[in-house]
Amino acid sequence: MTNQNIELQLEQTESSRTGVTEFAYELLRSEILPDLLGKEERNILYWTGRQLARKFPLSSIEEVQSFFHDAAWGTLEMEEASKSEMIFMLTSDLIKQRFENVGTPVFGLEAGFLAEQMQSQKKCITEAYETLKKKGRVSITVQWDKKDIIE
Repeated sequence: MTNQNIELQLEQTESSRTGVTEFAYELLRSEILPDLLGKEERNILYWTGRQLARKFPLSSIEEVQSFFHDAAWGTLEMEEASKSEMIFMLTSDLIKQRFENVGTPVFGLEAGFLAEQMQSQKKCITEAYETLKKKGRVSITVQWDKKDIIE
């Protein structure tokens, strides 16, 4: 084994040690945040998602989908689109676990992020809301009115 191989193995071991586990993510998301935010959890997370989207502007739906994947929020797929609405489905094994462990999980962060990204891309006022579906899936509906243009 060469020194380069040993260094590569050490780097891989170190990066796996510093990675966030599913348990750590869920502990924060499903236990700590609800206690801190209380009954305003969904609203606070929604506006936090919008603010986060302003910090990470993306220019396409594909970039938004990649961001969701990289942030471990799940797989985001567009299911329907019309001239004033898009419906996305958000899925992952982690989301299924949240449904099993929490009962009624909150996805305001994801909805707010998606609303702000679509607002930036569509150049008109946009809102989003999430609907919990069976089998651990989340539908996020993004709506806009072309008359509410932003500059």
